[in-house]
Amino acid sequence: MQDTWGVPGPVFIRLYVVALVVVAVGYFIHRKIRFRGTPDPQIGNLGPQQVAYLNGGDRLAVYAALGGLRAAGLIGTGPQHTLVQTGPLAAGVTPLDAAIHNAAGRQVRSRDVGSDQWVRSALDQLREGLERRGLAVSRSDLRALRLWSLAVGTLLVIGVLRAIAGSQNNKPIGFLALAMFFTLVVLVVISKTSRTATVAAQQGMRELRTRHGHLSPGQSPAYATYGATGAAMGVALFGTASLYSMDPAFAAEAEIHRAAAAGGSSGGDSTSYSCSSSSSSCGGGSSCGGGGGCGG
Repeated sequence: MQDTWGVPGPVFIRLYVVALVVVAVGYFIHRKIRFRGTPDPQIGNLGPQQVAYLNGGDRLAVYAALGGLRAAGLIGTGPQHTLVQTGPLAAGVTPLDAAIHNAAGRQVRSRDVGSDQWVRSALDQLREGLERRGLAVSRSDLRALRLWSLAVGTLLVIGVLRAIAGSQNNKPIGFLALAMFFTLVVLVVISKTSRTATVAAQQGMRELRTRHGHLSPGQSPAYATYGATGAAMGVALFGTASLYSMDPAFAAEAEIHRAAAAGGSSGGDSTSYSCSSSSSSCGGGSSCGGGGGCGG
């Protein structure tokens, strides 16, 4: 019986697995380089909103600002889950504080404050400052990494076409199907590459959590003692559970999702894959066994 596409099944599956491993290893190396960051992150001098962005992106930065503003008595909630101003801003506040306070003056709904024009601008400014310092992964780096999905997607399409042709040619495709499954896993991992903090920043964040362990909701901290900055830092490091611990009524009325911060992962993209270590982990082995066509 003629080989599908003129290529024997065992030969095709070996080539397929090698290609998958090469792409996976290439992505892994590229990601490691892009996510390395500055060798001396200087995390200790960051403000709560900067820490929150590194720990959980835009949303957590907004929540940290809300926590600080609430602890300072500057915002509250109004009808239909809107934010309202309850006091004037003092000098020296951050652009994000000012933007959220401004949104509260216009009674923006709390769930929509993150998409407010001025808030978005302040978040962009916050992110760009962290990128310049080598603490945050830039969006251009993330886009460059996601380009690897084109190679993986092409490989998956080739596998599908080969499987269809092999089936029509009455060839077994079991090992090819397994290889395509791992290809799909790698494709999903690459497509969902989303990270905030660089590796260097992550290491600094772990030190910050240890240093500010007293702000953890599990320690039942007296936020009034630590002031607005302490309240904001609690949210930045330990998530919105700190907001519920500090002011449960406000957190509920503001429709803030109760969740912990990123914890050890500091900004997502904690998923990893095992395809980069060996071919056996991606393709079920380098040999099909038998004589014919486990690769279609």
